[in-house]
Parts: sequence; structure tokens; C-alpha cells
Amino acid sequence: MFHTTAPATVTTRTSADTEQDPFSSRFGADHRLPRGLRDEAAGMSWPLFTATYAPAADIRVTGLEATRGRGGKQHYTAELTHTSKTTQPVTETREITAMGPASAVSHLLADSGRHVEILSFHQAELFEATVTFVKVAHQHNENRRSWAIGFGPTPESSIASALASGAQRIYG
Repeated sequence: MFHTTAPATVTTRTSADTEQDPFSSRFGADHRLPRGLRDEAAGMSWPLFTATYAPAADIRVTGLEATRGRGGKQHYTAELTHTSKTTQPVTETREITAMGPASAVSHLLADSGRHVEILSFHQAELFEATVTFVKVAHQHNENRRSWAIGFGPTPESSIASALASGAQRIYG
């Protein structure tokens, strides 16, 4: 009447598995993606991961340099390069006073019509460079949220790259 069966074996994979984390697979187990991004990118190949989370931005912020100001503020100078599929790239030099590089880049992007709000920020040294992971949101549309990644030789350039990629992911 009743049959005895062996319990089913359940195999689960967690996002902590380095095989599942494209960043750990590329740079070693000591380098992991932030939890939300790790879950989202689980199992991606490195080319797919970089194409998804570090897309070439239509508005790039480069050459970010700071000089000390009063009250903790810093004066930033940066180059903004606007690219298009139909016209030549246009580069302009911009200046802004802000409390830090993330604030400066956010404001520079906003002035160019790419408002992004930083929801999550992670930064780490990666050999002789810096990597920044950000989760950004559209200023007015709560449903438009996205993770992005940026690499750079300095923490500031890494932030600029990550925020530009985040804006690109949200605005396309």
C-alpha cells in the first residue's frame, strides 16, 4: 500500500560560488561582487558581464582632477565626451565644486540630462587599479534601477567610469 522511497537529493548553488561570480572567476576568490550584483550576474561569462555592466557610455567623464577648497569642498575639472552613432564625438571641459568625486560626477551627468541617484556604492583596489560598483536609480522613475561597474587607475576615475556606465544602462 505505501512504498518507501529514498529522499530526493537537492543540489543548490549559492551566489557565493566562485564559478558563479564572473568577477571572482576572472580575478580570484579574494575579489567578489557585491551581493545584489553577484546574484544578478551569477553564471555570466566575463565578456557578457562587461558588456552588460560596463557598457560604452554616450557621455563619458574623464580627466577628473580636484583641488582643495574651503569647508571640505573640492573644485573639480573634468572632460565630458558626448558620443553619438551619427556625429563625431564632442569633448568639453567642465568645472564644478562638490564634496567628493561621486557627487561631482553625479552633478556633471545631471547637467547633461543623465540624472542618477546612487543607491549602493562599493569600491575596491584591484592590483594597481580601482574598481567601483554602483547601483543607480533614475531620478523620477523608481523602476529604472541598475548595477554598473567601472575600472580606473585611480579611485576618482573608477567612480566616473562606473557612474557613466550606470547612466548609460538607465538611459540607454
